[in-house]
Amino acid sequence: MFLQTRFLNKIKASALPKALLLLFIVGSLASCGEVEDPYRSPCYPTQEEKDAQKAADIKGIKTYFRENNIDTTNMQETASGIHYFVLTPGTGAQVKTGDFVEVHYLGKFVDKPTFDASTKFDSSYDRGAPLSFVVGASQVIDGWDEVLPLMTVGEEARFYIPSGLAYGPCPRQGAIPPNTVLSFDIKVLSAK
Repeated sequence: MFLQTRFLNKIKASALPKALLLLFIVGSLASCGEVEDPYRSPCYPTQEEKDAQKAADIKGIKTYFRENNIDTTNMQETASGIHYFVLTPGTGAQVKTGDFVEVHYLGKFVDKPTFDASTKFDSSYDRGAPLSFVVGASQVIDGWDEVLPLMTVGEEARFYIPSGLAYGPCPRQGAIPPNTVLSFDIKVLSAK
């Protein structure tokens, strides 16, 4: 019993300094604020970062409209922050999630008042062939999966899509910088 008590006292005595040192380190780190995770990719933002970027994108879209005297009388806005207006009404069926669609599109950056060719980054017209895909099957950016069910066959509309529903915080296609608001003129040719 004497040896057992003496052994336990020795362990307690050596553990106390280690426990105090650990407590000091944890307390020091906590007082420094949030410690950045060096392994966290900026391509996977936190919800707070997504919310802040969405607010900045919507503010940027509205500033773009104001600074470029864009008539927003017929502009509509979705809950996710996409702004759009119809350029040419359609006469066909409403597009639905799950439809196989063919569309022509022109993609541009939101940085010029005239929405001219100097800001274009992609176009099905330039390739001479429409783009075909299934709506809602994650084959295109999230913004497209959201806006196409707002359209009818034959309709052409212009959409201003916040970066979180486009390519997000990581550059894509070599030409699209991180957190870039994009604008698309989309014309629905068919939906089945």
